[in-house]
Amino acid sequence: MSQAAATWEIDDRELVGQADWVIGGDAGRKGRRQAWYAGYVTFLAALAYGFPVVQAVVKTADPAALRQQLASPLTALVVFGAVVAVLWAMYAAGTRRGPVVPPLPWIDHVVTTPVDRAVTVGRWWRLAVGLCAFLGLLAGVTLGAGIAYGGLVGWYAAGLVAIGGGVLGWLAAALWLWGQVRCWPGAGRGPATLFRGRTALRALHVEVLRQHAANSSTIGGSVIAGNLRTARLQLARPVRRARSARLRAGGPFVVFVRRDLLGMRRLPSVFWAGLGLSVLGAVVLAWALTHPAVPAVGVTIGLVPAYFGYGGWAEGLRMQADNIGTPNLLGTSLRAETLAHLVLPSLFTLVVLGGALAVAGVAVGSVSVQAAVLVLVLVALLAGGHLLAAFRGSPPKSTFSASGTAPAMLIAWYLLPVLAVLVVGTLATVLTHKSSGSLVWGVLLTAAIVAWGLSKSERLAQEHRV
Repeated sequence: MSQAAATWEIDDRELVGQADWVIGGDAGRKGRRQAWYAGYVTFLAALAYGFPVVQAVVKTADPAALRQQLASPLTALVVFGAVVAVLWAMYAAGTRRGPVVPPLPWIDHVVTTPVDRAVTVGRWWRLAVGLCAFLGLLAGVTLGAGIAYGGLVGWYAAGLVAIGGGVLGWLAAALWLWGQVRCWPGAGRGPATLFRGRTALRALHVEVLRQHAANSSTIGGSVIAGNLRTARLQLARPVRRARSARLRAGGPFVVFVRRDLLGMRRLPSVFWAGLGLSVLGAVVLAWALTHPAVPAVGVTIGLVPAYFGYGGWAEGLRMQADNIGTPNLLGTSLRAETLAHLVLPSLFTLVVLGGALAVAGVAVGSVSVQAAVLVLVLVALLAGGHLLAAFRGSPPKSTFSASGTAPAMLIAWYLLPVLAVLVVGTLATVLTHKSSGSLVWGVLLTAAIVAWGLSKSERLAQEHRV
């Protein structure tokens, strides 16, 4: 007697939902509500602060000159370079911490089951791609509406900018995921996975998910605790180049410089990342220094990639700060070692900024002496900012928080060096454009930043020796 075999239809989504309730309870629903609330607050912040700032910058500038400069090929090249830099950064970030990072219990008990991997990790991917697309669209809307309201372009162009921002956000998320997928070697991980989200999710290896979850926990904990050395060690790449190269003999100061150069040879990606960011910032700064009609925010925008480009070359300075207080085996003073670690990043930044200013001078016909001196001031200012960043010490303790440092104080502690560079650099450029005699104020403020950074290094060394 034959009996028809029973057919069971298993819904992967239902199984994942049951597992989500068993492991996390009501945490998933609360997390979605918090995400919607964070997006709502971000939208209000862009509406209240971002839009007024953009339209104010446009209205306070010369509309005809600004329109002509924004329509130039150089502006298109800078925008293209900025987009490429953002996309490359997202891909590089995916190799260390991708968009799909479930908790370790979820990876061990759900992802490793025979359930479709695109379903088990789909929630984190939807959250990441939605966040990137939302931020890109919001940035496009803020920028497009601001320049359209200021009368610089039409509203149709503002709509195109908004759409372009959303598309850029989606592409950044896709590259972010692609970088995570390519962490594990294997077939089927080519560029075609950029446009096949479910295929890319199925290509994620369990070991990659575990590693990225561990990286996320370590980095998040170190950032909250203010211990950036642990985060840098976690993100450090293995040395595979110039391993047979050795330092040549020389004086202590020269040896420090050669050691920094050897570090760049062993990690060429760090050097090229610093070069790309520095070139991007130098182009914007040269444009702002040679065109007085450029809004002051142009200097601020240019200083941001220039700051991070300088930081890409200042790994030796950060290593010195990590080992502050230990005996110096080369017999040099703390200040001499600190200045030695500033030689290469300052020299490279000076070459890039000076080259960009020379090219801009050829385009406009001449370069003023004040612009050339401002380049030197900005290089010294970047050095002072990284002195503050490297020797920032431990985060301040809040008397209003029983658990330690309040979030607002921790954010301010992290942003203080870059804010000092942006404020002083912008102020020095604006004052010099108004009056050449005001350049002395920029020099004095920059000298104060450098002296502050050096004093912090000496005070931090004394604290570690007690």
